[in-house]
Amino acid sequence: MLSFSQEDKALITEIIDDIKTLIEAEMHDPESMKISEKYSMPVSELAAQFNNPVLGNLFKSAFDFHGMSAILALWTLAWMGSGGAGYPIGGSGPFAKSIEERYLTLGGTISYKSRIDKILVENDTAVGVRLVDGTKKRGDIVLSAADGFSTIFKWLDGKYSNDTIKGFYETLEPFPPLVFVSLGINGDYSHEPHWLWFSLKTPIEIGGEEIQRLWLRNHSMDKTLAPEGKTVFSVMIPASYDYWTQLEDKQEEYLVEKKRIEGAVIGAISELYPDIKNNVEVIDVATPLTFVRYTGNWRGSYGGWLFTKKTMSLRMPLTLPGLSNFYMAGHWVAPGGGLPAAAITGRVAVELMCNNENIRFTTSMP
Repeated sequence: MLSFSQEDKALITEIIDDIKTLIEAEMHDPESMKISEKYSMPVSELAAQFNNPVLGNLFKSAFDFHGMSAILALWTLAWMGSGGAGYPIGGSGPFAKSIEERYLTLGGTISYKSRIDKILVENDTAVGVRLVDGTKKRGDIVLSAADGFSTIFKWLDGKYSNDTIKGFYETLEPFPPLVFVSLGINGDYSHEPHWLWFSLKTPIEIGGEEIQRLWLRNHSMDKTLAPEGKTVFSVMIPASYDYWTQLEDKQEEYLVEKKRIEGAVIGAISELYPDIKNNVEVIDVATPLTFVRYTGNWRGSYGGWLFTKKTMSLRMPLTLPGLSNFYMAGHWVAPGGGLPAAAITGRVAVELMCNNENIRFTTSMP
């Protein structure tokens, strides 16, 4: 950046120095908290501080993610710089499998394909769950790492809520739902960038909205995802949840729209790589309705609450008022979403559980 814009030397140096400080710091250290407050503004505001308009626009294009605070970009770079974050080879499958294996070795059991209908409560104490097939599974403690809205307002009928909790779902902004397009390409693109954010010569329409730019991920760095000489591309497009709910009970229209999106996205990518048009061997289009069907996430959100200046200092309770033996974890109780929030809140919930049960909290490595 310095070789490109000497007029921004002071700002560039300051940002890099702050990232280096975050690399050495813990998230809740006084110094890191000070830096977090300093960069609590949206990325667009930080980008506007660059004197060089090209560099400012590049910074905004690279890091402005749904209007979230700039500190999230700095923390991400710090985690990657320290080796504490990266891309898991094999994608999410092996990553989830390793967690499953660890849980099973500790004595846990898992019931897959077991959709929840209600959380069972007796005398204001959580005592288990009832599945949609009527099966009841009882337990001493219930911890929900599922969708927050479903947990509180459907499975518990909103009986254990208050104005603060209701306010979260009435006023806070969640990550938007996505149209997520995955493509299997008969071609080797390992020499191309792994992540691109490019403007379209001809905008496309997705879900009733005009799309002028695309995020394109090239997964060729992960050799486990495609055969030799072939490549996986994926495209994430923020979408309108309300648009897609109109098609929920119109299966034929829904499938026609998904098919149209296939052609539109292939055409858009071909502006960059003209040869892909005839080399797409596999394509999958996931809509906000797909996300709801697979994850149950409220309004199709893929990451819970956005991390903004309003939410960055917000501490959400992991219990519900008036309900005993019940805890929550996951991205609906920690703004910023993602795997880090899931892991951290899970750990905190178990610590809180141990404290309430007078059990010493300990951990062990496999």
